[in-house]
Amino acid sequence: MLDWVLGRKKSAKKRTKNGKKKPSYEEAKRVAAQGDAKARAELASHEDLEPEFLYYFATDEDAGVRRAVAKNDGSPLQADLILAKDVDQSVREELAFKIGRLVPTLTDAESEQLAEMTFQVLEILAQDQVTQVRAIISDEIKHLHNIPRRLIKRLAEDAEITVAGPILEYSPLLTDEQILQIITSGLRGGALEAVARRQNLSARLSKAVVDQEDDTAISELLKNQTAKINEKLMDEIALHAETRPDLHLPLVDRRSLSKATLKRIATFVSAALVERMISSNKMEEKMARELRLAVRERIDAGEAEEEKTRGDGDAKQAEKLFKNGKLDEYAVLDAIDEGNLEYLQRSYELLTSLPTKHISKMLTSGSAKGLCALAWKAGHGADIAVSLQRRIGKIPAKSMIHEAADGSFQMPEEELEWYVDYFK
Repeated sequence: MLDWVLGRKKSAKKRTKNGKKKPSYEEAKRVAAQGDAKARAELASHEDLEPEFLYYFATDEDAGVRRAVAKNDGSPLQADLILAKDVDQSVREELAFKIGRLVPTLTDAESEQLAEMTFQVLEILAQDQVTQVRAIISDEIKHLHNIPRRLIKRLAEDAEITVAGPILEYSPLLTDEQILQIITSGLRGGALEAVARRQNLSARLSKAVVDQEDDTAISELLKNQTAKINEKLMDEIALHAETRPDLHLPLVDRRSLSKATLKRIATFVSAALVERMISSNKMEEKMARELRLAVRERIDAGEAEEEKTRGDGDAKQAEKLFKNGKLDEYAVLDAIDEGNLEYLQRSYELLTSLPTKHISKMLTSGSAKGLCALAWKAGHGADIAVSLQRRIGKIPAKSMIHEAADGSFQMPEEELEWYVDYFK
C-alpha cells in the first residue's frame, strides 16, 4: 500500500479493463504531450502507469482525463490531493468512491505511514460543498475503525441526512457522549431515526431519543430489538403512545414487555393488536383473559359514550348542507377552525359513508396519518388534512404530515386506504 503514496507499481503485466497493455515510456510521453483527450484518458486508466504521468494528468484540462486518474487505484496520493479540490464534481465523486474503497484495506502499519496524507484527502472530501461527495465518503467509511474521530464527528453533525445518517447509525467510533450531545442539540427527522436504529443502543441514548417526542424516531426505536429500553422508559413510551396510533403496532411487537406494560397497552390499542400481543408474548392464560376483558370493557364504554355525546343540532345542520350539495371543504374547514367535533363527526359520516364509531376513532386518534386518511376518504385536499392535524389532532408541528409541493398528499393512496381500514 505504500506504493499508493509513491506511485511505485508491483507488476508490469497489469492491464486496463479493456485488456490493453500499458504503452512504453516513450509512447506515454508522446500521448501525454500530443494525444487527444480520449487517448490521454485511456493512458491515465493504467494502474501501472509511471506516477509522474498520473501526477501530470491530475491537472489535465479535460475533466474526463482527471476523472480517469481519480478512479485509478494506482494513482499516487499526491495526485489524489490535487483532485480532492478539483472544480468538477464528477471527478471528486470518483475520488471519494476510490478513497472509501482503499482505506479499509490499510493494515495498522500502513495506516500509520499513510495517515497524514490519506486522511488529508478524506478531510477535504468530507468538507466538500456538494452533499453527494460528502455522502459518498460517509457511506464508504461508516463501518471503519481506522478513521480519525474528528472526521467521524464532523460527518455525524452534518446538516444533510444522507451524510450524517450512515455515521449516526453505524459508526463504531462515535461515543455515547458525542451522540447524546448531537441529539440534545436539536436532532430531528431522519438523523434521529438513524440513531434510533443503531445496534445495541444504550438505555441512556434510548431515553434521549424518546425525550425528543418524535413519533417516527420512537417507532424506529421500538422496532430496534437490540436497543436497551428499561421498564420505566417503556411505561413512558406507552403513556405517550396512547394517543398516537402510529406507535401501536411497533409497541405491540416489542419483545419482553413487562406484565404492567402489557396491561397498560391493552387499555388503548385495538382488539386485533391485543390478540397479536398475546400471541407474540408467552403468558399464562389468566393474563391473556385479563387483557381481552380490558379491551371488551373499553369498547362497550366507548360505544355508550358515543351515543351520549352526539350533538343533534350540529348533525342536522351538516345533513341539511349535505342534502343541498353544500357540505364542501369550506363548511368543514369552518368546523375545524371552531373545533366543532359533533359537526365534523356527522359531516365525515355523510361524506365517507363510514360508520359513526369508525369516524370517531379517526377524529380522536391523534394520528397524523389517520387524519390524512380521513380527509382523503372524504374527497378533501391535503390542506384540509393539515388543518385537521393542527386543530383537531393537536399534532406537534414536527410530527405533522404536510402537503406535497404540488398540493397533493405525500402519502400514497395504498397507505391512505390502509389507515382508513386500520381504524375499523
